[in-house]
Amino acid sequence: MIKGVIENESSEGIHIINKTANLFTITNKEGVFFIEGTIGDVFVISSVQYDLKVVVVNKNMYENKEFSFTLKENLNELDEVIVGVQLSGNLNTDIKDIKTEELLNPEDVGIPVYDGIQMEEIIPMHKAVMFYGIGFRLDIEATYKNLSGYYKTLKTTRKLDKENNSLEIIQDFYGKQFLSSVYNLPKEKIYDFLLFCIQTSNIQYEFSKENHNVVLKIFSDKRKEFMVNKQ
Repeated sequence: MIKGVIENESSEGIHIINKTANLFTITNKEGVFFIEGTIGDVFVISSVQYDLKVVVVNKNMYENKEFSFTLKENLNELDEVIVGVQLSGNLNTDIKDIKTEELLNPEDVGIPVYDGIQMEEIIPMHKAVMFYGIGFRLDIEATYKNLSGYYKTLKTTRKLDKENNSLEIIQDFYGKQFLSSVYNLPKEKIYDFLLFCIQTSNIQYEFSKENHNVVLKIFSDKRKEFMVNKQ
């Protein structure tokens, strides 16, 4: 058992995940936590108010059975704004004073440009049929795809692809063993549980922002609801 101490002023309720051993705990009021670990284990420390921190257990930490650290506050700071032209308030004068430059081709400065296949645009029915006074313009292909259900199927397919991609990423990050042991879920139900969380919460957004504290709370909140629905 390894003792950890988070030395920030506010350090209660911070989540500690041993990804290697699939173990989980939280800090107490003093920022102290205890978790099993050995050399090489990866600890993930997550909290809403602090940046995500990853700690790998080294020989010194393992032999002393104790370590401490400070988390970096998660602050959304605006970049510095530099005003290059002093404006007088006279529109005609200011326009003349502002220098313009010809736009560069992104490829000329080494910026990659996407030249692959574009996703098909889904044109809604109200845009497929446009009325102009007593006449109208008809997009026959878009109208057919709306009436035949093609666009509806395409939307569903894209939605499912996005959900499956998110599900696999979330599952790989936390691991089946962790989700099964912490939330008392059969391993064969993990996929269904994650899909349920994705479809009934904003877990994809929170995970993308690395708000793992919020993600774990969603798991806890949705677990009981999921089990009731499966009965």
